[in-house]
Amino acid sequence: MLRMKFHGGAKLHILMLALVLSGGGLFGAWQAGAWSVLADRITPDLIVGASVGSLNAYLIASRVSPEELRYLWLEPEFARLADLSSNIRRMMAHYTPKIRLAITATELPRMKTRIFRDSEITWQHLAASCALPFALPQVRIGTRWYSDGGLLGALPLWAAAELGATRIIALQALPQSPSWLLNQFVRGFRGVAGHNPPAPSGIDVLEIRPGRPLGSVRDTIQWKRSNIERWLDQGAEDAARAVTEKTFLF
Repeated sequence: MLRMKFHGGAKLHILMLALVLSGGGLFGAWQAGAWSVLADRITPDLIVGASVGSLNAYLIASRVSPEELRYLWLEPEFARLADLSSNIRRMMAHYTPKIRLAITATELPRMKTRIFRDSEITWQHLAASCALPFALPQVRIGTRWYSDGGLLGALPLWAAAELGATRIIALQALPQSPSWLLNQFVRGFRGVAGHNPPAPSGIDVLEIRPGRPLGSVRDTIQWKRSNIERWLDQGAEDAARAVTEKTFLF
């Protein structure tokens, strides 16, 4: 909810709360579990997502209930990545965002992360945001090619800040790669190609992370009901602990 902050009777600035959702493949189910706890506690003015976080962001911005979001993640026809483009088009046919929404995708070959907002977001933009190299097709939009929105940084705090957020609650499903070797590659790649900046100082950020590892690299791309159920429950546990332990003005 947008709020004006006053000091001595003078208006200073508008407080804007953003919900930011990271990439992480099927670990996105953990975000859905976390949102089931946050939904009754916060009313974000802006929702920003990268990669699979863009899909959760779209649904949350459409005011899908936590119960329905959980149900969608438990439906293999929706959540499996094998038919992502068709699943996205079906999702967009049934849901329309009612809260400000932004997603990120990486423009190729410039390796520059782009922000797409609100009505300009099509199914191609959502597919591009999720287009993990070597796992999913890269997406052409107009004359340009795009790749995964989390390629240069899984959690787009910078995008929320650029769009005016003064407070951020972030659901980081992928604080590091589940594979040591892949983590070294990602660090080296981002060192050469560049890395998205963190949120600037002066912005209040509550970053919620998994309290224990979610799984393997294979688990991020291979749908398995038992994993989804476990991540949904763990996300709720991690979010409940975070909002209890942290001092944060919602």
